[in-house]
Amino acid sequence: MRVIAGSAKGKSLQAPAGRETTRPTSDKVKEAIFGSIQFELEGSRVLDLFAGSGALGIEALSRGAAQAVLVDASREAVQAMRANLAYTGLLERAEVMPMDYARALARLYTPFDFIFLDPPYRSDLYAAAIAGIHARGLLAAEGLLIVEHDGQLSLEGEKILKQKRYGKTFVSYIGGVER
Repeated sequence: MRVIAGSAKGKSLQAPAGRETTRPTSDKVKEAIFGSIQFELEGSRVLDLFAGSGALGIEALSRGAAQAVLVDASREAVQAMRANLAYTGLLERAEVMPMDYARALARLYTPFDFIFLDPPYRSDLYAAAIAGIHARGLLAAEGLLIVEHDGQLSLEGEKILKQKRYGKTFVSYIGGVER
């Protein structure tokens, strides 16, 4: 796992211990996601829920996002993301919230331009997290909610702008109100 582009390009990231609970985003999927949003990242605010190693938030910061909030309840994940942020020199533009997604969403007030959502596949966390994001108004009007999932997830009722498949992994791009 590495940073693909930007100020921290090429730096290796450590994964949290206990990898059976984390599923890092592959470089292929990460390249596709960031290739599609690369011109919108500069100066943006990013939320990475279920952040694991923090790879998506770190990639966004490396490519010019102004701020990233990284959330994970796992102590091992929080240790890994803090180490990764320090190693990449991006710690000062990041906020790490060591708590579950629901507590984090309840504490956030300002909308984000990009929200990455990648909880464990086939869990009920997707619907609850998306409902919480909408209820709190955390996706900016022209923002994007980028959801990584398997083919079993139903996103009925969401404004899906596009959905891409990479092997067994799907990425759905959900638009804000004005997108």
